[in-house]
Amino acid sequence: MPMTRRTPAVLVLALTLLAARPARPQGPGSLDAVQRRLALERLAVAGSAMYVAAHPDDENTAMLAWLAQGRKVRTAYLALTRGDGGQNLIGSEQGAELGVIRTEELLAARKIDGAEQLFTRAIDFGYSKTAEETLAIWGHDEILADVVWAIRVFRPDVLITRFPADSDGGHGHHTASARLAVEAFTAAADPRRFPDQLAFVRPWQATRLLWNAWQRPGEARPTDAPPALTVDLGAYEPRLGRSYAELAAAARSMHKSQGFGAAPRRGALPNDLQYVAGAPFTTDLFDGVDLTWRRFAGGEAVATALARAAAVWRDDDPAAALPALLDARDAMGSLPPDPLVSARLAELLELIRACSGLWVEATTGQAAISPGATVNLTATAINRGGIPVRLRQIEAPHDGVTPVDADLPANQAVSRELTVTLPRDVPVSHPYWLAAPTAGGRYQVADRRLIGTPRNPPPLHVGFVLALAGREVTLTAPVLYRWTDPVEGERVRDLVVEPRVTVNLEPGVLIFPDAAPRTLRAVVRGHAGEVAGSVRLDAPQGWRVEPAEAPVSFSKANEEMRLAFTVTSPAGGGTARLVATVRTDRDEPARALVGIAYPHIPAQALFPLAVAKLVRVDARLPVRRIGYVMGSGDEVPAVLRQLGAEVTLLDDDALETADLARYQTLVVGVRAFNTRPRLAFVQDRLLDWVRAGGTLVVQYQVSRGLVTDRLGPLPLKLGRGRVTDETAEVVLLAPTDPVFSTPNRIGAADFAGWVQERGLYFGESWDERVTPLLAIADRGEKPESGALLVAREGRGRFVYTGLAFFRQLPAGVPGGIRLFANLLAREDGRD
Repeated sequence: MPMTRRTPAVLVLALTLLAARPARPQGPGSLDAVQRRLALERLAVAGSAMYVAAHPDDENTAMLAWLAQGRKVRTAYLALTRGDGGQNLIGSEQGAELGVIRTEELLAARKIDGAEQLFTRAIDFGYSKTAEETLAIWGHDEILADVVWAIRVFRPDVLITRFPADSDGGHGHHTASARLAVEAFTAAADPRRFPDQLAFVRPWQATRLLWNAWQRPGEARPTDAPPALTVDLGAYEPRLGRSYAELAAAARSMHKSQGFGAAPRRGALPNDLQYVAGAPFTTDLFDGVDLTWRRFAGGEAVATALARAAAVWRDDDPAAALPALLDARDAMGSLPPDPLVSARLAELLELIRACSGLWVEATTGQAAISPGATVNLTATAINRGGIPVRLRQIEAPHDGVTPVDADLPANQAVSRELTVTLPRDVPVSHPYWLAAPTAGGRYQVADRRLIGTPRNPPPLHVGFVLALAGREVTLTAPVLYRWTDPVEGERVRDLVVEPRVTVNLEPGVLIFPDAAPRTLRAVVRGHAGEVAGSVRLDAPQGWRVEPAEAPVSFSKANEEMRLAFTVTSPAGGGTARLVATVRTDRDEPARALVGIAYPHIPAQALFPLAVAKLVRVDARLPVRRIGYVMGSGDEVPAVLRQLGAEVTLLDDDALETADLARYQTLVVGVRAFNTRPRLAFVQDRLLDWVRAGGTLVVQYQVSRGLVTDRLGPLPLKLGRGRVTDETAEVVLLAPTDPVFSTPNRIGAADFAGWVQERGLYFGESWDERVTPLLAIADRGEKPESGALLVAREGRGRFVYTGLAFFRQLPAGVPGGIRLFANLLAREDGRD
């Protein structure tokens, strides 16, 4: 939020990466003529809407674009989760790391459709078949409180749900999101509900609650359904040269980790908004809502000033509107506190900056800084518009004021070098929702004011105090690290605050298939110049780590040391958690450094606690030479290597030309038949290899979008069957099959301790010569028998499995490891 001094002579402009929400993804200060004019029109509209659903990619981006850029109301999408439990089409990140990616994808989408992004603390724990299960895992009251908080913070006039509250939304999370929205619609207005929030916000009653109604293919809208409005989301905006549906396709295509690239749709796109609760409507979803500044006491002055700005507006001379815009800012700054006023004030200040042509930035050549360290900054102001502007001073946190008191020449950069030393107690740049252990199905957030915000605020800002058009204006810019990528061009990110020392334990899950000691590597990096100390690994009783502690020393930043520790498991086996501690001038829990980089989102740095899971599992591997056909990305090969396998990743050339006879088993990774088109052309070669005696194991593939329907040697059709309860009973349909005995004997205990789900995208129908080996079901449902299918062909074996081994093996689930090892065995028994 911008800092606003309550005097007409002072403006405060918060320039952050989240402040500007242009129709096209451009940086702060780069609004073009069309965007400036549309921004002025949006400022004249004093209304808001909130859209509620469960996950990233659930939102109707066309509705968001129409609301934000067509109706020009302040618009937010409240996603109850960050999508942590989904699959990943572009890499191997899962869980919390995937949630970070999908958070940034949502923010990228919002830059296009013009809406804002909010969240609750709910965790996407995977597919759920009922709202009751979802709310029990999330904690009904806790997540309801978060939805109420979001409504009280944002104060929408209209609330819209993506899913119905009184029928099946296709996913337990979907239905739960709608039910919580219905409850929160009333609860947010009741001061007796969640009164602890009232120290920060006031109760709020939205005018009405609507459902963005839809029907499944072949369904008609019930004749007794509540009243509904129809709006055309395909309406064309000639100044943008696109319809809202076309904007929506670009926004939806930001969900790249989910493979949701969308083609633009042109022409009419009718959508229904069905009445749910609140004041009835007549002809418009905002019926009865005053969308003008008259809704606020003293708001007439804002409307008048904005009207004067519109009257003198010239696309080729935007500075002509500055006096009126400054008057509007003064009038807006005198209004009673309100979230809509604050949001519109931030937009107005950005428009003032854009119309003046001013550019301010604070950059550093350092990508990161540690608490207590010093960073050199370059603060730059450029008067690109050529109007009279005087730079009075530059303000930096922890550094004080640098006087300048000089006119800014036209289109000439004026820079000052600053030095800032961070306090030792500044927190590192780890996502705030990941800072504490989870509580059941939700994140724990200590600072209530952060709940709902999409990401951490930038750690450092620099203020530029200027005299502009007879007013004093303070522009604040986040400190950014800028670099040039040879392919992508200029890229920027917030300055990262990193620990003085990081410790990455490799592997993160250390598997002991026998009693032999194993080596755990620690990659230790110094980030704060000269640092000396030690790294200690603490394991539970019975486990032995040698050495228990190892010295480290660094003479400059970004030096790296590699340590090796020998870990011995206890005789009884089991699992344990090993924790790293760094000792420099004090003992601190060590943190790892995890980088996430994709072209469509800003680079991310995470600093989770440095821990490793230790797993003693009695697992024999029946083969040694494995070829692995990676799909969308998984960590299964790393686990197989720990078991002693020689795993070779096979690219398209290898699939076509390599001597497959050198491999005893081939494994196809998750979604490879969705992402590797060449598989359609080499399948005959793979199946000939099976007939010659090889074992081909195909992990789950999505039933839609297959590059070929011929997954194996016999007919097999995939469906959407899945079992979401990771504790669901497993029945062995063919208990004498070698899969359950060679080389590891599989019993009920091997299906204990699984994570998130049993499996997904099971076989739906298959040739009678294919043998189903398991039957599993969620409670109250008919058993699924397509989770593990085996076909003997020639001298070899084909296996299709929808069991979620891509989750179980990296999580170190003993039974999952043992069963997957058995699937690799050859029919001839050769190892």
